[in-house]
Amino acid sequence: MRNPFVVAAVLLALASGPARAQGGFGLDLSSDPNAQQSNEQTEESSEEASPDGSMGLDLSSGPGADLVPRFALVGLDTPERAGAAAAKRWVGWLQGAAFRTGKVVRAATSAEARQQLGNDYATALRCAEASCLSGAADTLDADLLTTARLSLEDEGWTLRLWTFDRDKGVVETDVVTGRKPTDSTFIREAGETLAKRVTALARPRAMLKVACNVSRAVVRVGSRVLGVGTVEAKLPPGDNQIVVEADDYNTYTKTVTLTPGETKELSVRLEFSGAAPESPLAELDERTPAKKKSSGPSKPTIFSRPALYTTVLGLAAVGAGVAMGLPLRERTLRIDRQGVVDINRRDYESLRQNALISTALMAGGGAVAAGSLAWLIIVPQRSAPASSPVASGTGGSGRGDMALHLVVGGSF
Repeated sequence: MRNPFVVAAVLLALASGPARAQGGFGLDLSSDPNAQQSNEQTEESSEEASPDGSMGLDLSSGPGADLVPRFALVGLDTPERAGAAAAKRWVGWLQGAAFRTGKVVRAATSAEARQQLGNDYATALRCAEASCLSGAADTLDADLLTTARLSLEDEGWTLRLWTFDRDKGVVETDVVTGRKPTDSTFIREAGETLAKRVTALARPRAMLKVACNVSRAVVRVGSRVLGVGTVEAKLPPGDNQIVVEADDYNTYTKTVTLTPGETKELSVRLEFSGAAPESPLAELDERTPAKKKSSGPSKPTIFSRPALYTTVLGLAAVGAGVAMGLPLRERTLRIDRQGVVDINRRDYESLRQNALISTALMAGGGAVAAGSLAWLIIVPQRSAPASSPVASGTGGSGRGDMALHLVVGGSF
């Protein structure tokens, strides 16, 4: 006698076998409307049980799970009503195909992407350029970000996939065509295409920890800002140019080579680019001969002393007197054989007057030159300008300077 429970179990196994063979994971991709309606309910229940869209595949655990690239499917743009009716199935299948590769983990589901992007969601969903997808990738912290569009074109129903690679900053495009949105072959081919693209682009991360002595220093890799001060970031393997910079400090630049799954620590010490006005470094700079500053008025040179010029003036007067006396000497030497000088009274008076002027110039100029030269040699130079009697007060030095000016008349 047959056991009724065994017979029931066999019948259930035979009934569920074709469903697994067709779509996998409880998805029926046949064109039967009744089967589609039934499997939509099955899909909804599977999404509730696995809200991350990974179709029950858990990739969040295991060694190095934190260094697996993060993937996000923003959503599916469906302008036509027929495409919109199957949009939920498409999104679930595409996400599942990406996660089943084992190369990525979830960054955000389509619902989470809509919530986190907010007003920018519609723009990101219809974007096919790196300029607008880079912001969405940074918001979702996704290393790979895909947007899709299912529409009716000249070639028929066409699915376009745009996958943004944040490491390289480029967008890769894939196109799949089919007969209708519910065609199982069409959906399966689209999932395989996205899986191949994700597998080709996904690279395990490496952890870089940067510690800087300046808390406000900005740490970046190329144009991507990682953080401020001490930061930790997951970076793609290979050569990464690390730049650390802060105001008033010299910029630090170093190329770091990372391997998949590696954790590397980098200690950065920024050097101050200039000394503060009251810092010990500024005092040291002032003591160096190249930057030594004068602590007082510059010492006057000999050309700034009036005695030099009065000496020159006296010598010029002596020279003028000699020049005037030469014609008189020549005239007096014109004596005939009897010792008589041929001269009239008029010439005599002129020569006598010139002789007096010449004598006065030589005597006066000689006296002035001799006195000025003696003053220039004997009296030392002053390192600071003499202060007035009022500024110097009633001390002895002030009265001495005033007496000296009264004696020489302030000329020297």
